[in-house]
Amino acid sequence: METRRLGASDLDLTVIGLGTWQFGGRWGGADDRDSEEACHAALDAGINWIDTADIYGQGRAEQVVGRVVRARRDDVIVATKGGVAWEVTGSGLQIWRETSGAYLRMALERSLTAFGIDAVDLYQVHWPVPGVAADDTFAELLAMRDEGKIRWLGVSNYHVADLEAARTAGPFVSLQSGYHVMRPHVEAAELPWCGEHGVGVLAYGPLAHGLLTGRMDESTVFAPNDWRSQSELFADGHFADRIAVVRALAEIAARSGRPGGVAELAVAWVLRRPEVTAAIVGALVVIIVVIIIVPRGRLDPVEDHARNRRVRRLEDLGRALDGFAARPAGGDDKETGVNASREHDGVGDDERGGRVADNDVEAPVQFLD
Repeated sequence: METRRLGASDLDLTVIGLGTWQFGGRWGGADDRDSEEACHAALDAGINWIDTADIYGQGRAEQVVGRVVRARRDDVIVATKGGVAWEVTGSGLQIWRETSGAYLRMALERSLTAFGIDAVDLYQVHWPVPGVAADDTFAELLAMRDEGKIRWLGVSNYHVADLEAARTAGPFVSLQSGYHVMRPHVEAAELPWCGEHGVGVLAYGPLAHGLLTGRMDESTVFAPNDWRSQSELFADGHFADRIAVVRALAEIAARSGRPGGVAELAVAWVLRRPEVTAAIVGALVVIIVVIIIVPRGRLDPVEDHARNRRVRRLEDLGRALDGFAARPAGGDDKETGVNASREHDGVGDDERGGRVADNDVEAPVQFLD
C-alpha cells in the first residue's frame, strides 16, 4: 500500500489507517476478540498504523490495541490521543476536556500501561481547551518526548487559531481532523495552513459516518441514542438529497472501475489533497481491506493461510458490522456527540451538555463543561 511521510516526522504511514473508536464498546457493542482480529487483518493487508484514544471505552480500545501491538511491534505504528477526561460517579459517566500538562502526563502514563509498551509513536492532543495555554500543554508533552515516552507530537480537532498557538509552544507534526466530501470546510483554512507549515493531516470520518458507504437509503433511520438521529448531516431535512448525491457518486465509482464503490471513491477524494497524509477508517475498514486491497493482489491466496483466514474472518465481521453503516429503526447504538451540528471522532467528546446511553457503564453519560 502507498505510504506518505507524516509532516516533519520520520513516520511513513500507509494512506489508510485503522481507527478504533468502536473498539471501546459502542456502535452496538464490540467483542474484544473481534476487535483484535480486525487489527490483525488490517495489518496483514498492509495497513501499518492504528489510531486510538484513551477515551474510547475508557482505556478498553488501548488495551485491545496493546495486545496486538505487543505481538507485532515491528509491524505497527501506534497513534493515540489524550485530553478527554472522565469519571464514573453515581449519576453515570462524566466526560470533559482537559489539556493541562499535569493531566496529560497522567493520561499518557495511563495509556502506556494500557498498551503495555514504553512509548507511543504519535501522541495527539484530542481537543483544544479554551483557557488552557498552549505553553502549559506542550511544555509537559515535550518533556515526555525528551524522556522517550513519545516519539512525535500531534493535535486533533484544532482550528487555525489553535494551530497557531500550538506552533509557538512546541513542534508538532500532525493535525487529525474530520474531513469528507460532504464536509469540505477544512479546505478553506486548516489544510492550507498545514501545507504551509509542513504539518501532515490525518483525516477521520472519510466515509461520513456511514453515509458514503452506499448502504443507506431514504428509509434509513437511527435509534434515538445514536447521535446521527440528531446530526444535521442526517436529520436536517436534506437527508434524501444527500442519498441522491451518494447514488450519483456510486455511478461515478462504477464507471471508473472502482471495486470498492462509493466508499473507495470517497477515500480517494480525501487522499487527493497533498496535505493529507492518510485517511482513518474505523469499523468500515472491512470495506477497504476486503473489497479494495485484497482483490488487487495484496494477499496471496495460497502463500499465507493464516492471513487469509483473518481476511475471511474480517469479511464475516463486515457482515456483522453492517450496523456501523446503517440500521433500520431500533438498530444498534453509536458513539454519540451531543451537539448535533458537529461531527466528531470520540466517545461523545465533541460537545457536552447532554445524556446518552453508555454500553460500558450502566448509567447515563454526562458531558460537562
